[in-house]
Amino acid sequence: MVGSAPRLILGLSSGTSADALDVALVEIVGTGRNRKVKCLVGDEFETPLSLKRRITNFLKTYDLPLRDLEKAISLFFVESAQSFLMTHNVSATDLTCVASHGQTVFHHNGDPRQGSLQLGNLQFLADQLNVAVVGNFRQADLLAGGQGAPISVFADWVLHSDKTDLAIVNIGGIANISYLRDNNSPPLAWDSGPGNGLLDAVSRIYLNQEYDVGGHVALSADFCPVLLEDLQKHPYFSLKAPKSTGLELFGPKFIKNLRLERYELSVSEILATLCQLSAWGISSSLIREAREPKTLYLCGGGRKNLALVGALSRQLPNTEILDYEKSGFDADLREAVAFALLGDAYLLGETSTWPTTTGARKSVILGEGRAPMA
Repeated sequence: MVGSAPRLILGLSSGTSADALDVALVEIVGTGRNRKVKCLVGDEFETPLSLKRRITNFLKTYDLPLRDLEKAISLFFVESAQSFLMTHNVSATDLTCVASHGQTVFHHNGDPRQGSLQLGNLQFLADQLNVAVVGNFRQADLLAGGQGAPISVFADWVLHSDKTDLAIVNIGGIANISYLRDNNSPPLAWDSGPGNGLLDAVSRIYLNQEYDVGGHVALSADFCPVLLEDLQKHPYFSLKAPKSTGLELFGPKFIKNLRLERYELSVSEILATLCQLSAWGISSSLIREAREPKTLYLCGGGRKNLALVGALSRQLPNTEILDYEKSGFDADLREAVAFALLGDAYLLGETSTWPTTTGARKSVILGEGRAPMA
């Protein structure tokens, strides 16, 4: 029977912030929404600072040699996966496949014709790890007229099939939302706008640090209503879902073009205001596109920013906001598990998108496969 034997899949995910590579070993039995999914073990491999800076500099300028950058990213993915397998005494021959999202270095600013680019050579990974690799998950949806994002919603649909009126918000560089309505309706999904991307850019420029740890700098000041109102006028926020965006829009260039000196604010006031903006992008789009949900699970690095989470709680007073850990799954591994499930769907020939989640003309099978060369 198809899908009756356990599949062991290694999921690899690095978010738009490029902070680390998350690796999850996932056991899957069954098909469709009846899958039984168990994350056996997971690890986080911090991106070397030199590589992270190369990625963030590329996002700013797009003038680095692309081939060299992809080679460095591919090598980091391979070394991390090899270290994981060795540490946990797992043989590559035990794996059904590796599912790798790669490192996003470009995603369109709302016009999917511009495309989306993830670096991390699939054939190199397959050859070095000596196992089949599935990746390049966004292209089939883009070719079907979709946004190519968000795509983690497939995993949410599988893992939380017993839940209704549930929002799952991943706050990475960009914030994305999955909304599970009921058991008879396809899920909804969209990128609400900035997550940590603007906060991290301000931290690097004005504080000379990678991010505002815990949101403590933002917590030390009040937000600026004038700046917030100006930011809320950005046309992205008025677009209807499904929609997606990237750091190309809400990243370092956005901060540079904002000319913050006009507002005569302290760095803490700027960060406090940007936390309000990220929270408002999430809350306002939820209310507009669905409704204020009964329950909201938070995952991604932004869930640790107390200023951002506090703002979101105030803006959604009737919603129970919980750390994704309360769902029974590891919040830090959510994306790695999601790509393992997308890889599994590809191998089984299952569609893993909906027009309601990406805006595509039809549901499609996401991914491309590579086998190790003899």
